[in-house]
Amino acid sequence: MQKLLTLLQVNDSMFPIGSFTHSYGLESYVNAGIVHDNSSAAEYARTMLEHSIYYNDAAFLYRTITLPAGKKRWEQLTELDILVTALKAPYEIRDASKKLAIRFLKLVNELKVYPVCKKYAEAIQSGELHGHYAIAFGLYVKAAGISTEDALSAFYYNTLNGIITNCAKTVPISQTVGQKILFELQPVITKLVSKQKDMDEQQLGLCCIGQEIKCMQHEKLYTRIYIS
Repeated sequence: MQKLLTLLQVNDSMFPIGSFTHSYGLESYVNAGIVHDNSSAAEYARTMLEHSIYYNDAAFLYRTITLPAGKKRWEQLTELDILVTALKAPYEIRDASKKLAIRFLKLVNELKVYPVCKKYAEAIQSGELHGHYAIAFGLYVKAAGISTEDALSAFYYNTLNGIITNCAKTVPISQTVGQKILFELQPVITKLVSKQKDMDEQQLGLCCIGQEIKCMQHEKLYTRIYIS
């Protein structure tokens, strides 16, 4: 029960790490009129889960959780951090990942210190590593003894919840519609979690080019609500 409560706390959308300030390109889609109503918001959310999150942050999370124990763990973690940094092409997305990682690690280290989380935070602050939220989250849930399936499920859900919240603010869609989309996409999350371990390593970081372009365009929007 304590593991479940811990997971619910650190993965809650209200966990104060600033995730609500990022739209990850959605604002550009809305500005271009591509996401403009209930159906397009639902399609956007599904596409993000299946074609972006699955190959990127969820995959980075899975790789972090499944890093082998022992002396080579930090070496492999360092390589993963470098790889993720290279794969996140848009500056705003790369920067958002770092900021969320720092805030997350700072806060969870106040709750309970795990040596690997503290070491990762120090490596980011010193400039040794760039720092990424999916890796930080993975290190924490692994240290806390939370199962891979539960961690992935919660991560997907919270990511989807953030997408829906942003859609409600920018498209806009009603809260009722948002909840319906969250409910209807639960089977998608279940499917993605079940096949995460079987993802081809060569597909790690597979580019969702439309989203990356919209993330880059976000930097040049005349007016904007979100940081990214």
